[in-house]
Order: sequence, then C-alpha cells, then structure tokens
Amino acid sequence: MIKKAMVLATLFVAFSVCSQQALAQSDEKKIEIGGQLSLLRVPTLTVRSTGIVCVTIPCPTTAFSQGSEIDPGFGARIGFNVAPYLTLEAEGNLFPRDRDREGGRKAQGLFGAKVGKRFDKAGVFAKARPGFVRFSRGDYHFGPGGCIAVFPPPIACFQPVAKTNFALDLGGVVEFYPSSNTILRFDAGDTMIRFRSRNAPALSTTGITGLVVVPVAGETKHNLQVSAGVGFRF
Repeated sequence: MIKKAMVLATLFVAFSVCSQQALAQSDEKKIEIGGQLSLLRVPTLTVRSTGIVCVTIPCPTTAFSQGSEIDPGFGARIGFNVAPYLTLEAEGNLFPRDRDREGGRKAQGLFGAKVGKRFDKAGVFAKARPGFVRFSRGDYHFGPGGCIAVFPPPIACFQPVAKTNFALDLGGVVEFYPSSNTILRFDAGDTMIRFRSRNAPALSTTGITGLVVVPVAGETKHNLQVSAGVGFRF
C-alpha cells in the first residue's frame, strides 16, 4: 500500500512539473510586431571647378569633397522568436524627403537576426541584417534635350533614375519591457550601402554654382542609422 502511494505521489509530482513546464512554454511570446522612427545619414557631394567651357569631358581643375545629411523616416518590423536569445526579423523603412543631393526618396528593407540576452525588464542584442536601400534619384541620365558643353554639367540637363543598392545593417539593440506584452526598442548601427558607378548630383561652389552632375565610381559607404520605436509581443 505504501509503495502504491509513493508511486502515485511520484507520478503526481512528475505530472505537475510537466504541466508547469508546458504552461511556461505556452506563455512564451513568439511574435513581435512594432513600428519605429529612424534617422539615416546619407552621403552628399560638393564640387569645386573652374566652369571652363569644354569640347571634351572631363575638364581639368575639379575637386570633390564628401559630406552627409541626416534623413528622417519611419517604418515597421516583425520578428519571430526562435529561441530566448535569437529572433529572426524583417524591417521596412521609408524616408520620404525628396532631395536630389540626398538620392531622393528612399525605401529600405532589412532581413536578418538579433542575438543576445533578454532579462525580465530589459534586453541587449547584437544585430546583423542584409537587405537593400532603393533611391528614387539614384542615378542621372542625360535628358532628350541635350546639354551645354560645360563640365560639370548642370542638373537641369539630366533626368533622375531610381536605383536599388545592396545594404548591410550591423549594430546593437537595447529593449525595455514595461509589461509582458510591450517593448520599447532603441537601435544604433552602421548601414553599409554598396553604390554602383553612377552619375550623382553635387553642390558646385565655384564656376557654375548650384547643383551639377558628376560621374562617381562604385563604392561602399558607411552610414549611421538610429531608430526608436514600440512593439508588442504575442
């Protein structure tokens, strides 16, 4: 009789532990959905030239300097928690400001993972997310009306063309959890963009002043991007 009672007690304890583990697993939040505001630093060009009227291109005495502008945007993201330390996620952002020198409007898509440690009230992660950035004014082609023989030629001689460029976002994420279902998220990272050879707008400060278009070789640019947003876990 005592042996039967011990067996029943052991089975009861085992069943209770298994039930608690199953309940804990069922309470784990697998899906994350949220939105964010984002700031992306984009490269710009300034050119100094003599404005000489040329028969052949390029003309001499042309010097470039590179700068940057901060472009504001917004977007949304979705994630799937594969494990407590690993989340697969996708993020999309729009940067609606339409300026020639900044590449026009931009659409960004990133797909990758964040890996780190989640505590009761906060989490710290590293992220790696390849993707793309599409520039509505990513390249410039000569318009049908031709152009005056001046180098660099003014932007009025060109028509903008959209270009999609490969991007890689590497950085860190800090999260805070006001409740079991809500997330406050802050991102900071380097969004590396691979630009192919193109014609790019530049601000001319001498000779022909205003925006001109100059040929630029293919290059990879490092661009700071920071984001702040909210999310929900299900």
